[in-house]
Amino acid sequence: MINLPQQAIYGENERSDVRPLLPTDAKSALDVGCGAGGFGITLRRALGDSARIIGVEAVPHQATIAREGHGFDEVLEGYFPDVLACRSDTFDLITFNDVLEHMLDPEGVLQKTRRLLQPSGRVVAIIPNVQYVAVVLRLLGGRWDYSDTGILDRTHVRFFTRKTMMEMFDRAGYRVESCVGANGFDKFWRTDPSIHRRFAKLALRLALRDSRHVHFIIVASIK
Repeated sequence: MINLPQQAIYGENERSDVRPLLPTDAKSALDVGCGAGGFGITLRRALGDSARIIGVEAVPHQATIAREGHGFDEVLEGYFPDVLACRSDTFDLITFNDVLEHMLDPEGVLQKTRRLLQPSGRVVAIIPNVQYVAVVLRLLGGRWDYSDTGILDRTHVRFFTRKTMMEMFDRAGYRVESCVGANGFDKFWRTDPSIHRRFAKLALRLALRDSRHVHFIIVASIK
């Protein structure tokens, strides 16, 4: 049995939540932390056969899977942005799907990403929202329990709210064009056993604001 790292447990997620915000006129794309390659399929469908699409993945097992039938022209094995240090590639679109929260210095990574973007390029990032109502309610009850996946994934080293995500992009030299909530509270709360019925009214009040979203999707361009 192969002993795989934590990141290797993530499935092939095509990220239908992100697709509506992709700039479909992009001729080239870089998917950072592409995992097993599910989003490569979405990028290929959205951008077309002529687009140049490259993935970056640090886990060898995942990179191998991503290379086979997932829409990528190339999958680079290594850590971003170092894996591109000796290349001259630039891109119209760079995506970070549940990736920035795994990085020790996501703001620094975003700053370095700017050199890889075309002047009119876009960064699209989906980031977990630590202000999500289920996390807030558990914290009020004295619990902050890590798990294999989700907002409190045990490999997350940075945590963000909508406001702090936007501030990070601003400090890194980007103009945030949109910040849209995704995977809302209404979709999950009825099936989440950790939210007790006696908290329902409080949860609904919190859900009227930023706490109703599991993720936010940011679309940003260089200032």
